[in-house]
Amino acid sequence: MKRDLSQLTLREMFSDTERLTAELADHLELGFLPKNQQLIRMVRVLPEGVEKRRIEDISVRNQAADLLKSDQFTQELFTKLDEYLEAIENSIEGIIDGN
Repeated sequence: MKRDLSQLTLREMFSDTERLTAELADHLELGFLPKNQQLIRMVRVLPEGVEKRRIEDISVRNQAADLLKSDQFTQELFTKLDEYLEAIENSIEGIIDGN
């Protein structure tokens, strides 16, 4: 069971924030962006003279669903990261104010 953020030391919060930032960067680079590019390639309009291939609606829907799932995970990571950054800010303000 995870401890409440207010119970973590600054060092623990910074370490967790660093881990979350790396996880977010990896996810964006290796998950979200490739899925986004794949969907873009799938639905882009091809110029005249280029052989067009038939793409089924279900393929586009499945690719869009994968991208939406990836976006949901991205949003969850951003939310966690934001919570940590707020906790760090509150902790530092407490130190500055002498609490």
